[in-house]
Amino acid sequence: MVDEARQQAGTVLGDLRSRAMEEAEGQTKRAAGQLRQWASDLSDLAAHAREDSPARSLVTQAADKGGQAADYLEEQGVEGLVGDLQDFARRRPGAFLGGALLAGLAFGRVAKAAGAASRADGTGAGRDSVTADRGAAGPPTRQAVPTGPPAIAAEDTVAPPSSGAPTVGPSSDGTSGRGRPGV
Repeated sequence: MVDEARQQAGTVLGDLRSRAMEEAEGQTKRAAGQLRQWASDLSDLAAHAREDSPARSLVTQAADKGGQAADYLEEQGVEGLVGDLQDFARRRPGAFLGGALLAGLAFGRVAKAAGAASRADGTGAGRDSVTADRGAAGPPTRQAVPTGPPAIAAEDTVAPPSSGAPTVGPSSDGTSGRGRPGV
């Protein structure tokens, strides 16, 4: 019975590993395609730029590097990428850890921005989407665009001045607000 459980666990782990590798390979192919598209767009941008533009050479270099990165991803795949990362980590562990830290921070910021964007689009739940609908202060979203006059809540009204200065308009005690009743 123990041998059968080990065999089933090994089969399940093998299936999970193969699925993960297939998914990673698919993601790598999509990333390579996206990089190639960006490189092509940058090349088109550089081709339409002025000859003497300093930005043209930068855009051309970025397009070339993007094409090289796409070629690398397509040729090496996930296994080659992981192997190269392991080799780099062995040779320069400090640089690898620093790069991993920066990549983690960048990923965290992107994930945070994506979460905020999904809440702003109404696809996520949370306080931000509710306050955006009420027009409360917060990051600008598409939902926060006013479509009519803003509603004024009771706590948003202005209290009369406490300095004793006369107010204009009727008051709650029947005076006109100028210190004289009925005037």
